[in-house]
Amino acid sequence: MTSTPAALDSAYRQAERTLRKPSSAVWLRSVCVRTTRFDEALDFYVTALGLTLGDLGVHPLTAQPRAQMLDAEGHKVFELVESMDAEQPGVHELAFAMPRRILTLLRARLDRQDIAYTDLGGVLYLRDVDRTLLRIEGL
Repeated sequence: MTSTPAALDSAYRQAERTLRKPSSAVWLRSVCVRTTRFDEALDFYVTALGLTLGDLGVHPLTAQPRAQMLDAEGHKVFELVESMDAEQPGVHELAFAMPRRILTLLRARLDRQDIAYTDLGGVLYLRDVDRTLLRIEGL
C-alpha cells in the first residue's frame, strides 16, 4: 500500500499534535560524560564515590571506550566515554527513552523539520543546538 501525500501530511500533523504536548512518555535514560583521562575517571567514580563499574564497551558512534557506572542497586547512573580529541570534557550525551509509537511520531516530526538524525535500529542520534549528542531509544 502506497501512502498518499494527504495521508503523510495527516501523519505529520498527528506527530506535531502529539509531540507539542508535555508528555510523560519521554524519560531521561542516561547521561554520558566525556573524559580525556578515562582510567583515572573510572578509578575516581569507583573508589571515591563507590559506584560500581557496569558494562564496558565502545560507543556506537564514536568507537571510543565507554563504561556504564551503576549505583548500589545496579541502576545506570551515567556512561563515561573516553575522548581522544581536544574537545572539552564534560557532558557528551543525553539519552532519552520513549515508547516506540512515540519514537515513530518523533521521527516524522524531525523529517518534516529537516533535522538531521541517524537511526541505528530504533535508536535515534541527533545533536541539539549546542552540539550535545542526544540518544533517543524506543522501548
